Amino acid sequence: MPPLKIGQLAKRSGVSADTIRYYERIGLMPRPERTSAGYRQYSESSIDRVHLVQNALRFGFSLKQVGAFLGVRQAGGAPCKHVREAGTQILAALERELVELAASRDSVKETLRLWDQRLAQTPEGRPAHLLEALPMGGVPPVSGRRLLLGKRIVAAGRETGIGSPD
Repeated sequence: MPPLKIGQLAKRSGVSADTIRYYERIGLMPRPERTSAGYRQYSESSIDRVHLVQNALRFGFSLKQVGAFLGVRQAGGAPCKHVREAGTQILAALERELVELAASRDSVKETLRLWDQRLAQTPEGRPAHLLEALPMGGVPPVSGRRLLLGKRIVAAGRETGIGSPD
């Protein structure tokens, strides 16, 4: 098979050319051969490498971890036990996050129940001041994801023209 250009590799592996260049820069991808004009030339195996990195990231490994694992492998070592230990740490973090999410869910459910009571006691057309009734300290964010979710909800509310926050 003829070598792949960066755009072809990007398209076939489902990432941008900038991502491939970045992976090269930080050592996740081997430096490709270059033409006399300086164009990068990739082998078919480069597609597998990009997929390996992408799958590792989706699993929860950081770019730094993936780089370290691949560095050990490139040096002739077997990082398998380190990969397994890091996977165990990812699972433990997910378990903690699930506990935090369950607590957050319970807190939100209770707040909604209290808001329903407040709304039932508020005359039609009058503000119920639901935001002022939020519990002090609110619901703790879970690993930053809760904050992102909240921002999306606010943005979606503005886009749909929802008026008063109460």
